[in-house]
Amino acid sequence: MKRIIVTFFILIFSILSAADANWWDGGSGSTYYEEGDAWKESEISIPDYPQEDNLLEFQVDNPSSSHRYFLDTNSLSIADDYVIRYSAVIKTRSGSTNVFYDGMRCQTMEYKNYAFGINGSFTENDGAHWEPVRSYDFFRKALLRGIVCEQGNRPRPVDAVIDKIKYNR
Repeated sequence: MKRIIVTFFILIFSILSAADANWWDGGSGSTYYEEGDAWKESEISIPDYPQEDNLLEFQVDNPSSSHRYFLDTNSLSIADDYVIRYSAVIKTRSGSTNVFYDGMRCQTMEYKNYAFGINGSFTENDGAHWEPVRSYDFFRKALLRGIVCEQGNRPRPVDAVIDKIKYNR
């Protein structure tokens, strides 16, 4: 009896392993699926350094921080690569100011720091690369989750970003 059962399983295994290997394409599940073009980052140019008159303050959910956070409305842009770019200004209670020119990919929840502000001008970040927005990166997390990105991981139009900050809508 054991011999019959073993023979049966060997026969079944042989049949299954000899089946057409193309029954599963390992990809899209459809022969009509076509891979789109790979994402390509648009060329960028570093904007002018933020001016006080163009700054809009936004709220960051960080109870331990007394910093104030601003976006420069003149630097807000969305390119063909669906990256929303902006200058962010962070002011500390002691009077220090940190300035960043970043891009954010809403779809992948990543940011790239293109430049940082020093003495009233931007210095390009030679080591710029895409990295995830981390939970402790409070201002970028606030921008990603509620200001520059819509639900569905699309960038908000520039006018909508400004309205979101001004009117919280």
